[in-house]
Amino acid sequence: SWTKAKCRGGHEVVVGGWADTDGKFRSLLAGVHRGDHFIYIGRVGTGFGEAVVKGLMPRLEALGSGKSPFTGANAPRKAKGVHWLHPDLVAEIQYAGWTDDGMVRQASFKGLRDDKPADEVEAEDPATPEATPLAKPAPAPKPTAKAALPKRPQGPVVVMGVSITHPDKAMWPDDGAGKAVGKADLARYLEAVGPWMMDHIKGRPCSVVRAPDGIGGEHFFQRHAMAGTSSLLDLVTVEGDKKPYLQVDRVEGLAALAQTGALELHPWNCQPGRPEMPGRLVFDLDPGPEVDFATVIGAAREIKDRLEDLGLVSFCKTTGGKGLHVVTPLAAEAGPDWAAAKAFAHEVCNAMAADDPKTYVVNMAKKMRTGRIYLDYLRNDDTATAVAPLSPRARPGATVSMPLTWSQVKRGLDPARFTIRTVPDLLARTEAWADYLEGERSLGRAIDRLKKRPAA
Repeated sequence: SWTKAKCRGGHEVVVGGWADTDGKFRSLLAGVHRGDHFIYIGRVGTGFGEAVVKGLMPRLEALGSGKSPFTGANAPRKAKGVHWLHPDLVAEIQYAGWTDDGMVRQASFKGLRDDKPADEVEAEDPATPEATPLAKPAPAPKPTAKAALPKRPQGPVVVMGVSITHPDKAMWPDDGAGKAVGKADLARYLEAVGPWMMDHIKGRPCSVVRAPDGIGGEHFFQRHAMAGTSSLLDLVTVEGDKKPYLQVDRVEGLAALAQTGALELHPWNCQPGRPEMPGRLVFDLDPGPEVDFATVIGAAREIKDRLEDLGLVSFCKTTGGKGLHVVTPLAAEAGPDWAAAKAFAHEVCNAMAADDPKTYVVNMAKKMRTGRIYLDYLRNDDTATAVAPLSPRARPGATVSMPLTWSQVKRGLDPARFTIRTVPDLLARTEAWADYLEGERSLGRAIDRLKKRPAA
C-alpha cells in the first residue's frame, strides 16, 4: 500500500505587520532580510487557533509602528485593516512553494522563534540540482582470502520495553572522549535519569528536537503529535488549539522518544496538568562569544540574590551550552497569569541591565549582545518552553543540561563535563534540586513586593 503525503518546506520569517477584518485577526505580513532591504514575501494566513491568536496579539500590539518596515520594490502599501510592526518577531512557517515574483505560497504559522534574533533571518535560495555536488561512492575493495567477514547488522535492543532499532546509529559522533553515542546509548541514558526527570516534565506539554540521523543530519522541532506516535506518549489538547501536543507522563515514554531520534526535551513551564497557569520562571543567561564563563556565573548569582530579595527560591542548571538557567518554582495559586509572569521576569532583567548596562542586555538583537549577557525573560510566556533538566542537547560533545547546587556555581565550573556518559554517576552523588518542590513560592506576593520598590 502507498501513503500520499505533501512535502512542504520550512522557513523562518520576520513579522512586519498583521491584518484584520472587522477587528478580527486574519494574517501576518512576513518578510526576510536581503542585503540592506527588509523585503516582503507575502502573508501567513493559516495555523492560527483561538489560543494561538490570544497569545500572539499582545506580542503584536506591543510592537506597533506608525510606518511600514518593508523596503524594496515589492513592499506592500498601507490598506484598511493592515497594522505595521517593528520587525522584531521571528516566526516559523511551512509553505507549499514560491511564486515567480518571490511570494510564499500557502504559508502556515507554526510558532514564534524567540531563540532567533530577527536580524539573522535572511532570504534563502534553494540550490539547483545542477549546482549541488553529489558524493561519489568509493569502489568496494576486492575481497581477499584473508578479508574479514562483514559485521552482521545488529538487531533491536530493548530498553524499558521499547525496541530500539538501529541501536548503534551514532546520534553524536563524539561524546567528548572520542567515542560515538548510539541510539541505544541515548535510550539507556534516559532510563538511568528518567525517574529524576519526571517531576519536571510530567503533566506538561513537551516539545522535542528530533535528529533521526544524529546531530550531523536534519534537525526539526516537534510540538504536536504525528502519525505513528507511540502509545507510551500522552496526547493533550490545549484549549483553542485543535492539534494535540505531546506529553511524557511515564518514564517509558522517554525510550519511545529516543527511538524516534528525539535528542532534546523542551517542556512548557506551566503547572502540571494546568497549561494556563505559570509553574516556574526560567531566566536564561545567554552570553556573547566574548564573555567569559565566570561572568555568567556572577550573573546567575545576582539573579538568585534579586529573586530571594523578592521572596522567591531559585535553582541553577547548565544549559548544555555556554549559558546557565536560573529556575524559580511557583506555588499553584489563582493568578497571576502568564502575562503577569512574563512582565515580572522582564522587570527583574530590566533592573539588572539598568544597573550594569556594560554587562547585561535585554534586547535580543545580535548586534546588541557583543561582549554582554543577554537576559532572556521570554521563556516565561504561554506555550514557551525551556530545555528540561537532564535533557541532552543536540550539540557536539553530547552535553546535558545539568542541575547544580549553588555551591557548585562558582569559578572553575565547566559545563562541558556534564555529558550523557558522565551525568548518571554524577546524579547519584548530588543533592542538587533535592528541595525543589519545597521551594515553591507565591508569584503574586513577589509581584507585590516588586511594585512597592521605589523607582530607580
